[in-house]
Amino acid sequence: MLKKYRKLLCASATGFICLILPSVLFAQTADTPWPMFRHDLQHTGRSPYVSAQKPTIKWTFKTGGPVTTSPAIGSDGTIYFGSKDKKLYAVTKEGKLKWSFETEGEVESSPAIRKDGVIFFGSWDQHLYAVKPDGSLLWKYKSNGGIISSPAIAEDGTVYVGSWDKRLHAVSSDGVLKWTQKTADHIVSSPAITPDGTIFFGSGDYYLFCMTPAGKAAWSFGTRYLLDASPLIAPNGNIYIGSEDAKFYAFKPDGKVFWSYDAQYDIDSSAAMDVDGTVYFGAGDNCIYAFTVDGKLKWRFETGASVSSSPVIGADGTIYVGSRDKKIYALKPDGTIKWTLETGEAIEASPSIDGYGTLYIGSNDGMLYAIGETAK
Repeated sequence: MLKKYRKLLCASATGFICLILPSVLFAQTADTPWPMFRHDLQHTGRSPYVSAQKPTIKWTFKTGGPVTTSPAIGSDGTIYFGSKDKKLYAVTKEGKLKWSFETEGEVESSPAIRKDGVIFFGSWDQHLYAVKPDGSLLWKYKSNGGIISSPAIAEDGTVYVGSWDKRLHAVSSDGVLKWTQKTADHIVSSPAITPDGTIFFGSGDYYLFCMTPAGKAAWSFGTRYLLDASPLIAPNGNIYIGSEDAKFYAFKPDGKVFWSYDAQYDIDSSAAMDVDGTVYFGAGDNCIYAFTVDGKLKWRFETGASVSSSPVIGADGTIYVGSRDKKIYALKPDGTIKWTLETGEAIEASPSIDGYGTLYIGSNDGMLYAIGETAK
């Protein structure tokens, strides 16, 4: 769980000393094993749990269309995910349907869970939905374009989400618009939020934007092509994101480029960062990359097709990511293979990990796969 720190003055024999104690930072995001896309508001993609050590399929759940969303996991283990069959699904950890919620458009927006259990997600029908844990509608908010960006819930309850209407929308916890930031093209990127509330997102107009919680643009940086990936925020405030201009960028908090790497092919995969600061991402050249925090290539692993899936990291350092070659890969921290598992079609979705270590990932074959040991 993401935390910040508060100071507490305590008396001692020599006077006052300052203790640093943890306190909850993002109080509006659910305290669950995987509450949103990329796990947390800084998009680390890192789980506190050790995940699947061998490719054992516990169960699969069939939908009526490709599954390209990353599942969110509730406090009771319920898995929430969308499908191109226009539905959001709630499935038990045993793989049984609890309920489904139908929209009027394909659901490619990964859900986010609020601390009271409300699930937020977007649809190509132009709406941001807030759905109660029982599957009933709480409210919906209409933009002027399809929403495939995955929402982020800030500390004050504001929900940030991008839309195909070329705007980032800041929506209150009760579904009322607070402000929008206009861009010159669509927004697929999911907003990442720093501990002080600063918002970062990419846009189809080639720019990375830095916004204040009040809706003011602090800075922007232009790449040479689409920024559909979502940003990663490091503990020191640096920002990492790949672009379809084939470059992976590391920025300082003030927007200056720290380092960049030319992968030669488009990058739609969102980066993950392990506890040592190693950054992982996939690219259109079929490869998964690992870089040190200061931009030195550690290793590159080649799959059989392009990698738009975003990697996630287990507590033991294992990296899990899908590829359009139909396989999910488990890689050791040194870049050697641990295992692979083949699905029925290409994988564009990103994995999630629950509190038992079960790995969940969708495939274009319409299935959600649960990979791990026997259900507990």
